[in-house]
Amino acid sequence: MTDERAVRLLTPLRGEPEGPARIDVGRAMAEGRRRRVLRRWSGGLALVAVTSVTAAGGTLAATALREGTPVPSPTPVATASAAVSAVPAGPAGPKDCRVDRLPTGRVTKALVTAGDPSGRYLTGRLYNNPSANTIIWRDARILARPTVPGDDGRWSDINRSGVAVGSGFVTDDREQAYVYRDGKVTALNGRATAAYAINDAGVVVGSIGEVLNEAPVRWNSVDAKVTRLPLPDGVTLGRAEGISEDGTVVGSVEPPGKRESTGYLWLPDGTARMMPLPSVGRKKADLFWPESIIDGWVAGRAVFDEKDVRTFASFRYRIADGTYELLAQNVIPALISENGWLAGDLGGPVVLAGNETVKLPRHPTGGDYQISSISVDGRVIGGSSSFSLPGDKVGNDPLIWTCR
Repeated sequence: MTDERAVRLLTPLRGEPEGPARIDVGRAMAEGRRRRVLRRWSGGLALVAVTSVTAAGGTLAATALREGTPVPSPTPVATASAAVSAVPAGPAGPKDCRVDRLPTGRVTKALVTAGDPSGRYLTGRLYNNPSANTIIWRDARILARPTVPGDDGRWSDINRSGVAVGSGFVTDDREQAYVYRDGKVTALNGRATAAYAINDAGVVVGSIGEVLNEAPVRWNSVDAKVTRLPLPDGVTLGRAEGISEDGTVVGSVEPPGKRESTGYLWLPDGTARMMPLPSVGRKKADLFWPESIIDGWVAGRAVFDEKDVRTFASFRYRIADGTYELLAQNVIPALISENGWLAGDLGGPVVLAGNETVKLPRHPTGGDYQISSISVDGRVIGGSSSFSLPGDKVGNDPLIWTCR
């Protein structure tokens, strides 16, 4: 489905965000997370019971919208595009996990947007609060409540030093990137920029350009000038979405003739390459959407399109040899820790440890969950719950899970 069709179908739902969507409609419909032109309706879908969306004579199945349904009967096979194997047994999963609501003062509606590698820092967004639109926690206590200028202000990432990066909309189709450092919010260099990730060395990555026309960029520090990352011949659109401690950057680019993006890597040695596409059974993926990067691994979802149905399968990708491992479950998103554990939602919050699926405890108010971060040791997970309130409203609680 093209972005224009999605806009026409979903324009009636536009409005101030009510919280994270319970189904990842934005990503299922033309990579909505990148197509932020649709941002204002994303939260408004939180209580919509979608059964199907019809456009151009076709139907996007509800199973595809949920994204929790793996490709039927997955049987990994090697292909010319990328070798695929099953995830080997890893260390035993986390134990004795507990969930707590993070403090928000008098604000009753908030969510977690990111976390640092150590698990000490988490960032969040506040709703219905005139004095500040974001929040930063350190050791599960309120550290600061800064305001990100513009609409839809949020922090997308934070490092071990407590330096956070994010963005806000200054017009309907233009963002500005910001940094929080030493108690202050300042703009990063460049116009029409968005910041998505920062590593412990202070290198920031993101995009430049108006919505639907972004290109990937990097700031070598929060005080540096923005520089564009190289793109393949014939490609003009993309964005940089994650950066590891060794400087490897992962993102996505939009190949010529396509309306959606697929995974791309910029390596520390200055080279760059398209991520190959894995296969499940005899079906080769149409796209790969990276969702996290750590220590030589990228985790994300492969996209399979067939007629009017879109399905997904979760993988982790080894950068060194270009091979994929099919995850035992299709988690949303796939956030990877240093020991190979992955956190996400699977009809509830979970951590995957090899073939073991560890269910995280639910919060008493939570109906649906959105996982936003996992620490490098896999023992601190940040996320949010989404639940119904009277009057067709949506509540959100910012949560932290701690395990041993």
